[in-house]
Amino acid sequence: MRSRWFHKPTIHTAHSEHEKRAGWLELFYDLIFVASFIQLGNALSDYVSIERFVGFVALFTPLWVIWTGFTHFANRFDVDDFMHRLMVFLQMFSVGAMVVTVPQALAGNHQPFAFACSAALLLVALFYLRTHTHQTDARDSTRHWFRIYLVAASIWFVSGFVPKPAAYFGWFLGVAAVITAPLGSRSRALAERYPIDFEHLSERYGLLTLIVLGESFVKVLAALTQHAELGYIIPSCFGLLLICSMWWIYFDDVAGSHLRKSPLAYPLWLYGHLPLQFGMIAVGVALKKVTYFDMWEIGEAKYRWLLCGSLAITFFAAALIDSVSERKHAELSDHLRVNVRLFSGFVILLLAAAGGAMPAIWFLTMVAAVGIIQVAFDMMMAPMEEHQLATPATTLAELAKQDKPQNTHSRIPDVAQAVRRGTPSNYRSDLYVYFMQGSWTSLLLTAVTVFLLLNVIFASLYLLVPGSIENAAGKSFADAFFFSVQTMSTVGYGTLNPGNLYGNIVATVEAGVSLLCIALITGLMFAKASRPRASVIFSKPILLTRYDGKPVLMLRAGNARGNELMDATITLSMLRDEFTEEDIHVRRVHDLKLVRNHTPFFSLTWQVIHMIDEESPLYGMEWEEIPNQVVVFMATIMGHDGTYGQTNYARHTYQPEDLRCNQRFVDVLSNLEDGRIMVDYEKFHQTVPLETEKSKEEA
Repeated sequence: MRSRWFHKPTIHTAHSEHEKRAGWLELFYDLIFVASFIQLGNALSDYVSIERFVGFVALFTPLWVIWTGFTHFANRFDVDDFMHRLMVFLQMFSVGAMVVTVPQALAGNHQPFAFACSAALLLVALFYLRTHTHQTDARDSTRHWFRIYLVAASIWFVSGFVPKPAAYFGWFLGVAAVITAPLGSRSRALAERYPIDFEHLSERYGLLTLIVLGESFVKVLAALTQHAELGYIIPSCFGLLLICSMWWIYFDDVAGSHLRKSPLAYPLWLYGHLPLQFGMIAVGVALKKVTYFDMWEIGEAKYRWLLCGSLAITFFAAALIDSVSERKHAELSDHLRVNVRLFSGFVILLLAAAGGAMPAIWFLTMVAAVGIIQVAFDMMMAPMEEHQLATPATTLAELAKQDKPQNTHSRIPDVAQAVRRGTPSNYRSDLYVYFMQGSWTSLLLTAVTVFLLLNVIFASLYLLVPGSIENAAGKSFADAFFFSVQTMSTVGYGTLNPGNLYGNIVATVEAGVSLLCIALITGLMFAKASRPRASVIFSKPILLTRYDGKPVLMLRAGNARGNELMDATITLSMLRDEFTEEDIHVRRVHDLKLVRNHTPFFSLTWQVIHMIDEESPLYGMEWEEIPNQVVVFMATIMGHDGTYGQTNYARHTYQPEDLRCNQRFVDVLSNLEDGRIMVDYEKFHQTVPLETEKSKEEA
């Protein structure tokens, strides 16, 4: 039992036995930052300009640094007594003072904000000082961080007595003293000695991001409640869709990723959250403004640029975090998600310029489409839920020791559907493999999306310089888009032409991109369409029966297409659970020798027979026990397909429940009146009881 009035702080690291979760005090502490974000957002909303946006970032950064300082202290140490709570409340009051003085700081009165920030930073230093005084563990770490925050607090305090613009330079130095600290050799050495609990830290930054997104959501809904009309509902829906897309990007990708083993991985992950979170706040401000757009008129430029610029900052920050983290259980390489974020940020910036030549509804549709593409890519990259892969229910070795017939179905693996966990990023599938293995629908939808997106990009590029397209109707996005389509498809009707040097340069680049894209998509579609597909049918049951009076394992194969499958070879194998003398579970593959495993010409059916003699792995096993001892039977046919001119493969897996004893296959070959042979595939899988001499005598 610990005293609630006072107890010594204890160090917590990634190697600590107990799992650390966000506490109630930390969640309560976050509430003051909700007020600060709302205040900063309102200050930016009142007057949107480049100068005000710079001021918004400059005031957000020290708030973020203070929150980060407290969060890192709470991550490193466990303490929750009266003194600690009192110090946390005092810091909350200091942050509240910063929030109250934001309008004064933006108006030019920097002293109140500087003194409040100095007090908040000083309290972070006192957290470390108190810990350094009351416990002996990790004193080198507490001493180091106490000095850093004390220096930062002192710089901010002195800046309150210095006139502008020297005071702002002091603010920069005060923030830089904390932000650059993790890059120092001393900080990195201490981080290796006392590793942070990254799971707790990731949870804390996720909660802060959730607060930021919630604040943006509230701004859009607040604007909608004031004007609940159809003209305002449509842009509000686009805004809410964008916020949901940002939530998806962060919590389905960034929040669930793991840091790479690199010296700069953690600092870049940490610094990436700063632009990510102020970008999200600015997006919320912009969405509130675009809610008032007339859907059929061109939106105001400063609000378009605020929306697109903030979104681009968010995407670029997500790309920075993705570049130093690894998403496990994903099917595609991590490099792809970084490139998608960067490319999306570039497209969003182009849409800000192109938005001056199109109605607001089309502008918002395209911006929202970029967010939807992010979600679609995320579903492509990781279609499996991670929590389902966290702990396998039963290992194969445990299943192998089960000797119950009712469990045989659950322990039979389908190799084609195997889930690969923890695959290194460099060995995952690329887009070529993904589309070759995927459906035609996914390939065609991707091709259409890329086609439209490229034309939107080049149309936006043409609009950057007036007069780039000759005979176009002013700054018409529609004319620019259709001119891009004509250029990319090499149609060129002759009405629209490049109007200046810049237009010719963009058209030249587009023609080159068009040639590359057409070559890639043509090659991919041709490879997918011309890929040989097996026409071999395997019988659903596999028989344990007698043939010429001898026990055999039998199956049937047929060439359903009836084309030429030359020099065909078949193999039959058995997979069985076994244990070594050291009680190590292994799954051994045993080849089953066939009566005939090769045929020069396979166009009808093939009776595949394995004799169960002294050389057979099945010899001596009771037929009733085989389903409990054999994991799976695997049949594979390989031959040269005369239609495709390529080697063709076909395989089939027989589970133990597919075994039938003392049965024979129904004959499927017959002669027609004109002399041709007919193969009746309706009876291909049918079997009947085997009539032996003994059964005939009994009859």
